[in-house]
Amino acid sequence: MGENVTSERNRVQNGSVDLTRQRIMAAAQQVFSRDGFQGATTREIAREAGVNEVTIFRHFHTREELLHATLKQSCASLDDLVQPEENWREDLFGSLERYVQELYTHLRGKEALVRAFTSEAPILSEPTRRTLQEFMIRRKALLVGRLEQAQKAGLVRTGLDFSAAADFIPDAVRSAMLRHTAFADDEESVAAHLKGITEILYQGIKA
Repeated sequence: MGENVTSERNRVQNGSVDLTRQRIMAAAQQVFSRDGFQGATTREIAREAGVNEVTIFRHFHTREELLHATLKQSCASLDDLVQPEENWREDLFGSLERYVQELYTHLRGKEALVRAFTSEAPILSEPTRRTLQEFMIRRKALLVGRLEQAQKAGLVRTGLDFSAAADFIPDAVRSAMLRHTAFADDEESVAAHLKGITEILYQGIKA
């Protein structure tokens, strides 16, 4: 009986800790996006999260550790955008089109953070940059793997530079996002642009 009560109490406490940590990270993403990596302060993050600074440092020992965790969480959500290999073997164009559209939607939802990263990446700490580089290498490897599977199915031409193809997509989509915001393009123009990106890539890699 006593063990059950203790176990339940620990479960509730752990759940409360997790929720507080999530609230802090959500606030950190908002503040880092708005104020930049250098301008953001733990005081402002604490205010946005509805906690005090002591609580932040109880979960994250340093501001750098909080930034590291926030960027890592934002990057990890991109891994789910690459669907199972079978989709790419069966419908290469459809898989590319879906990936381009979902990547655009994802980046558009985190546009301020993407802009902050683009402008301030050179001044991030070495551990944070290394983690981001490892993530980008892993995500690129996932996409290359899908293209290789499509090639084995006869959908992708031989002699393709998979590395260049895998780099083209995120670079083109990120540029499209920044352009559309700058010129306030309407949804129809955005859709046509993304379709064009997909078509260009598809025509360049298809067998």
